Amino acid sequence: MKVFLHDLNQAYTAGQLLYDDNTSLRYLDYAVIEQQMAMTGASMFWLDALHDCKLDQPLSLPFDRYRLANEHRTCYATSISFDFGQDLSHDFLIHASSNNISLEYLTFAIYFIFLFKLTNGQTDLCLAMNISNNRYKDELKSIIGLFENVIPLRCQLDSHWCFHQLLEHVQEITANSMKYSYFPLQRILDQHPHILKYAFLDTSLEFISFINNNVNNATMIGDSQLVPAFFSFNINEDEIQSVS
Repeated sequence: MKVFLHDLNQAYTAGQLLYDDNTSLRYLDYAVIEQQMAMTGASMFWLDALHDCKLDQPLSLPFDRYRLANEHRTCYATSISFDFGQDLSHDFLIHASSNNISLEYLTFAIYFIFLFKLTNGQTDLCLAMNISNNRYKDELKSIIGLFENVIPLRCQLDSHWCFHQLLEHVQEITANSMKYSYFPLQRILDQHPHILKYAFLDTSLEFISFINNNVNNATMIGDSQLVPAFFSFNINEDEIQSVS
């Protein structure tokens, strides 16, 4: 969206886009290149990463009610947010900075601990990771197009690890998974044809960093200001959809 708004503002203020069809990479070019890419390495990585993973077994999470297997899903969801507070947020930032770890990896490590506790010590945790901006090369950062994907993120932790060991493990598995995040989800699922329902898709995580400030939520195009609005939509029951 930022790429589109940047180009829109440039076209509005300058009356033209600084774009050369002969030299600039287009999304159509990328789509053709992606189809011709050698996927052997990515395919082998995902086969190895998910070896012996029970993708059809949901996490043993506590529920206050249970859904029938054949129950119709409306795709409606509830979002709940809460504030960590200034002191905890400050400690969170200090820990990430002092250990030279990104906030994303630190958040994922804490989330896996949270799931480990909720599941009474389940050590093989596989989630769906939403990749909302999968521009893994610099040449793709200025192209408007669909770069979203969903990939599995599997954490096989040891209950005897200290937090720093878990943090290093999460950093490694996340970095490796992101390296091959261009491999389409459907092709990952096709590697496991014996599975009828992929339960890992029921639990997902995505790290989104933003400043909760009305000024930062606004977009300037010329002298006009645009403020994002919320909307809802429906998708088909059997459709796998990633939303950012």
